[in-house]
Amino acid sequence: MITPLQLPWYWQSIDAIQSAFGSTRSKYAATVGSILVFVLFVGFIYRFGRQLKHEYNADAVEAVQSFLVTTIAILVSGFLVAVWRISNEVIEALSFLLFTPEQGIKALVTFIVFAGAITVTRLTKRSIKYGAGRVAITPHQREVAHHAVQIAILVPTLAFVTTLWGIPVTNIFVGAGVLGIVLGFAARKTLSGILSGFVILFARPFEIGDWVTVADREGIVTDITVYNTQIRTFNEEHVQVPNDLITENEVVNYSKTNRLRLETVVGVDYETDVGDAARIAIGAMERIEEVAAQPPPDVIRQEFADSAIVLRLRYWITTPSIQERWRAQNAVVESVKRAFEAEGIKIPFPQRELMGREEIGGLRLAKGRAADSEDEYESVVRRRRDSDTDVSEPVEDDVEESLDEKRVTEGDVDEELKGEMDEEIESGVDESVTDPPADEDAVR
Repeated sequence: MITPLQLPWYWQSIDAIQSAFGSTRSKYAATVGSILVFVLFVGFIYRFGRQLKHEYNADAVEAVQSFLVTTIAILVSGFLVAVWRISNEVIEALSFLLFTPEQGIKALVTFIVFAGAITVTRLTKRSIKYGAGRVAITPHQREVAHHAVQIAILVPTLAFVTTLWGIPVTNIFVGAGVLGIVLGFAARKTLSGILSGFVILFARPFEIGDWVTVADREGIVTDITVYNTQIRTFNEEHVQVPNDLITENEVVNYSKTNRLRLETVVGVDYETDVGDAARIAIGAMERIEEVAAQPPPDVIRQEFADSAIVLRLRYWITTPSIQERWRAQNAVVESVKRAFEAEGIKIPFPQRELMGREEIGGLRLAKGRAADSEDEYESVVRRRRDSDTDVSEPVEDDVEESLDEKRVTEGDVDEELKGEMDEEIESGVDESVTDPPADEDAVR
């Protein structure tokens, strides 16, 4: 095959350049001049291109600029190679680019085969997309069909190219094994994601448009690729979840069926008839338009909590979506609360109730004295809580002090006890006045 480097005009141009620049000084001058010409030419191209971008397509102008810069770079390089007489070295370095006619035909056939394979896959993708509008094919099924067609076309194409170039199959398997080991260690996460992507495409745990919860992310599936799955959350966040993370975690698909059961928890007072409360709650839910009539709503008596009996309200919606769920939950809460208020059913808040057991003498105050009545004890406790006293501290001493103050104020003090207190005070005063101080020697 005759190459441009073997043409007579090429060598004639080389000889003319070498004759014109024979001395070392002229070679340096030619080098500096070539660099200046290259810089000026590139500056002119890009400066002139700014004006053209306002009149023509910017991408087309940039493509022309790149072509012109590449061409002038090749010409300047060829000129400098001829000036410095290194043509043989450059030709030897570029010898691997020389093709025989047979190799050229093989390269052309390879290019045509790969171009045809890519074109066929694009046409099949468009055909599948067009057929989906006429046949009931989901976006997920279209994606699976497209990847299946790609595999079916590219595998025979690779086999044909391998046979065309005469590459031994055993060498391919050996090279693929070594390459697989290297890639397996270097990109194990990427390969794991790709394999997980094929599992998802064929297993179909969800489809595009489904409402799912995956790895603490809840939203709508917008796209499924070989490597990741794109989810749009209800906060308008677009999240790309790796497929290997999806296969390793639990996936909840709310759109898989045509109905969804929701639950709302409410507590009622212990004095309430639980059966009546459940009946009233069911009636309130049945009157809600957002709640499905079948299956009918029901109430589960869940547990005895600290301050209430907990009821679990269960009801269904027939069009599972986040908007329908929110509407149904809001309607149930409002309707049940109104129904309970109308029937006088209390929804209690957390509280504590103090009670005394009769077999141990009722409520006891500090120092072992009993309150006159339970009502008196509760009134004192309530009065202390309404004051600035910290209710987190024990209130027995405060209750005792309040009861004493109340009795003194009302004059309900035992006269005998008062006399004993007066005698103790007088004796204490006499002792403090008449008793001499202790002798230090006697103490010793």
